[in-house]
Amino acid sequence: MFKVGLDVGYGYVKGINEKGKEILFPSLVGNAYERVLSGLFGIDNKKTDNMHVVIVNGKKEEYFVGELARREGKNVSYVFDEDKINHPNTKALITASCLLLFPEEEVPVHVVTGLPLEQYVHKKEEFKNMLKNFKVMAYFKGDERVKTIKFERITIFPQAAGAVYYAVLDDVQKYLIKGSYIGLIDIGFKTTDFIVFMVEDKLILREDMSGTMEVGMSVLNNAVDRMFTQKTGSKIDVSELIRLISDGRIFYRGRELDFAKEIDEVRNETARVIKDKIKLIWGSKLDFFNTVFLAGGGARELLPYMRDIYENTLLVKNAQFANAKGFLKVAELEEKKNS
Repeated sequence: MFKVGLDVGYGYVKGINEKGKEILFPSLVGNAYERVLSGLFGIDNKKTDNMHVVIVNGKKEEYFVGELARREGKNVSYVFDEDKINHPNTKALITASCLLLFPEEEVPVHVVTGLPLEQYVHKKEEFKNMLKNFKVMAYFKGDERVKTIKFERITIFPQAAGAVYYAVLDDVQKYLIKGSYIGLIDIGFKTTDFIVFMVEDKLILREDMSGTMEVGMSVLNNAVDRMFTQKTGSKIDVSELIRLISDGRIFYRGRELDFAKEIDEVRNETARVIKDKIKLIWGSKLDFFNTVFLAGGGARELLPYMRDIYENTLLVKNAQFANAKGFLKVAELEEKKNS
């Protein structure tokens, strides 16, 4: 069965298939329209920065997804609803991902995906049922080869646990020190997951020391959005906001505005909030950890401010892909179990 690890995050979609193909794009969806001039500039709709997705189940639905939505979409939005599972944007994000990750020929697919820890407890079955019933015919505009997107097998896994699988794989013996603890902090866009395993003959999850907090990199987006409005009296749209956070400066009305210092202060404050809450929950047990891993897209951005949470704090290799790659590993292990 063809295996896919898919992490549909609030900020970015990350995915990898068994052939090693990786995808990464912003979790942005906007209403599509006809771009009459796009062909003049050699745009390739198969690439993740030009995804005009067409779904042809009964009625035709068209979306700009990812970078294209950020650049040219109308009514562009992230999915921040509590009911993210049934949001139409989620369907568009999954469809775009699978168009990129599925093989050309139709084969049975095993997808492993995840939810933040607390949603995993309450919404795992709902998400699994949604994916069980997921069946769409779709294609990218400009590449009219229709693919059927459906899943033969579905495994839902807690997000941070997927990242732990990936983090310790490099050198299992180095991290599996009996009697010690392994912690992982997965800093996402809307939420931050933290998870702890005690090391015995196997990894034992410490549920009382694991959880989800509603703090993530969107705090930075909101703060910079407010800063821009305070400084200029104007609103800023999503695409320019992403650029401003990335560069620290933006060209506006004939001059360059520099927000770098203020943005760094917000990063520092966001990291402090995350560290304070986790230290409160982990308490004196933190002294018995052998490693604290940092994963997720936010980990790279907050790394300078998160290092002091513990003496041995490591950024997971390919931090943004840690869950997706962990999910693929879970798919491989599940398949072996059944073979």
